[in-house]
Parts: sequence; structure tokens; C-alpha cells
Amino acid sequence: MVECINTRSTLIRRNDGVHMLVPNSQLLENTVTNWTLIDKNARTFIRVGVAYVSDVIKVRDLIYQVIGERDDFLQQPKPLVLFEDFGDNALIFDLIFWVSAVSETDIRRRRSEIRFRMYELFNEHQVVIAYPQRDLHVDGNLTITQSHKK
Repeated sequence: MVECINTRSTLIRRNDGVHMLVPNSQLLENTVTNWTLIDKNARTFIRVGVAYVSDVIKVRDLIYQVIGERDDFLQQPKPLVLFEDFGDNALIFDLIFWVSAVSETDIRRRRSEIRFRMYELFNEHQVVIAYPQRDLHVDGNLTITQSHKK
């Protein structure tokens, strides 16, 4: 959303709370992302895939537990856990939350800490983080041959 058009630049606020200051002279070529121009609030998310045998209610509750243990995120808008999709190899969940951060590195550090705690809680509650796998079905007969030693 364009918030302000000035003589030399245009101020844009993305839907994740990040402001973009775009120089008018280079509007089509260069953009500047300014994380702290108006405020330090930014939306971020963490995606995790769990095995298809997982109890989805338990997974949701454990993710909410992780975010509930922390006090370094914004209470409004409230964090949200979404059962995002039935993936190829996993049930996909997204944790969406807002933080007050001074840099992208700050946001990445917090996401990492949350992932570490998720991993720990999932292990404690026997929730398996999914990994790629395939079922192989063979039609017909299988012939096993022995190799000849020379």
C-alpha cells in the first residue's frame, strides 16, 4: 500500500508491516526496503511438516505452546497456527506471528530459536518431523541374479 508520495520518493508499506522507500527517479529499477522507517513491527512465519500419522490437534497445541513460552513477539495481531496443506510427504503447518525487530537478522534469530524449541517439544511428544519418502510398487516378477567373481 502506498502511504506517501513525496517529491523524491514513495513510501510503500507491505502487508507484512515492512515499509519500502522507493526513489521516484528509479522507481522501476531500484527499491529500498526500510525495516525501521515508521515502526519496527514485521510479520513472519515458520513452516513445519509433520508425518501423516501425527495427531494434528496435538501438533497445533505444541506450536501454540512454543509461542506461548515467549514474550518477544507482539500480542496483537495474535499468533496464528494454520494447518496449511496436505503435502506430498507431510502435513504442513504454518505459525504466523508479528515481532518488533530492528533487522532481518533479528527476525531470523527468533525463528531459529522457535524452531529449536519446536524440535525439542515434538521429540518429547513423539511428533515426527516429516522427510521426503516414496512408496515403490513393482508390477511383475522380480528376478535376482548373482554376480560372478573373477
